[in-house]
Amino acid sequence: GFHMTNEELKKHLDELHDELEKAHTMAPEERDMFGHLMSEMVQIAQGEGQSEEHKETLRERLDLKASDFDADYPRLSGVIRQVLEALAKMGI
Repeated sequence: GFHMTNEELKKHLDELHDELEKAHTMAPEERDMFGHLMSEMVQIAQGEGQSEEHKETLRERLDLKASDFDADYPRLSGVIRQVLEALAKMGI
């Protein structure tokens, strides 16, 4: 059910956080951008109203990042894709 998926998302967000900590070569602005994305995802996960449009933009941005990071941070892009999958399961 919903709760389970929510837990799953939280787990992936934690992993994402860990991978970010390890990505020492990442530019500070990239890191900040992720901070924002993550807090947006947390809000969505908590069911705080985000418009459909907003969710789509969020997904697209995550998708782009996953592709960006394939070469330099493969593990990070893997985690991003898991986050996207968890969001999809939640109907986001």
